[in-house]
Amino acid sequence: MARTALQTLLVASLVAASSGIGFTADAPKPLYARTIAKYPAPKLEDVTAREFKHLFDPAKTKPAADAGLKDLWNKVKTGAAKAGFEVTEKDKGAYKLDQSTKEYFDTPDQALWKQGYLIRLTTKYVAGVPDTSGKVTIKAIHEDALKTLATPLKVVGAKAESECQDNVGFGPGGQLGGYVEKGTSFTVEVAALGGQTLADFGKYMPELLQLGLPATTRLVSTKAFSYRIRPGYVVLPGTEPCGVSMEAWCAKEGDKPYLFDFSFGYDDVEFYGNDKIHTAGEAFMEKVIYGELKDLAAPNGEKWGGSKVRSLMNRPITK
Repeated sequence: MARTALQTLLVASLVAASSGIGFTADAPKPLYARTIAKYPAPKLEDVTAREFKHLFDPAKTKPAADAGLKDLWNKVKTGAAKAGFEVTEKDKGAYKLDQSTKEYFDTPDQALWKQGYLIRLTTKYVAGVPDTSGKVTIKAIHEDALKTLATPLKVVGAKAESECQDNVGFGPGGQLGGYVEKGTSFTVEVAALGGQTLADFGKYMPELLQLGLPATTRLVSTKAFSYRIRPGYVVLPGTEPCGVSMEAWCAKEGDKPYLFDFSFGYDDVEFYGNDKIHTAGEAFMEKVIYGELKDLAAPNGEKWGGSKVRSLMNRPITK
């Protein structure tokens, strides 16, 4: 029977002790510990979710979106079992394929990104036809987490939902790194965005009009066609089973994917005082994703820290 994540961690600790290998000042601390050292409580008390992300190489799996996603999921299950982690599959709808487009809006020189803003429009498809409404998500992403959390992201004229989460992925040298993002989402008729100028989004989030850009600034759309499955869960100690999302991104509808991604996470969890959960999540990434499945990683994946958007928009991480 496969060991649980917690059992795996305990076994690893015992092996290290018996081998004379201990934690030293030169050994990298767990990511969550480094984050807490930088932002001691209660600075990140609004961060209640954590998402782990990784990019896979389409050349290392089956070429079609549906077949490739299923193949990668099976590899994740096999790798997790070998590493002693529990991964479960849904009884129904594990391979249900959801289609949408993801559009990211910015100026040609990415002026919004430089000021820490990201605008995304998600349009779902039903039976191959795009919905007339879309979900707008505007995120604050700064190098300083406190600046991110202090960004208002206040929406007017539409019902909105907000979330703050810690994003975790592999950076240079295969070391886990992360950043805090704050996002607010609301649904509107796509036609209401008009000419897709800064003013069209700013009428819902006025702070966008205070960034020093003319309201008439036309935003450029960078679009990806997304095919997604939510096949199951990564089981970690101390929290509910963590839902897995897997996406294939294509340049055009029906094209072969140019990128596959895998993510899982947990929410409604306080960032502080939950070392067991954070430890297990990071161990899954290191032992399964960067261990058992390392050869399936996307080329130059460490440039993007697990972020599809950074890859799409050519925004490599700086650390």
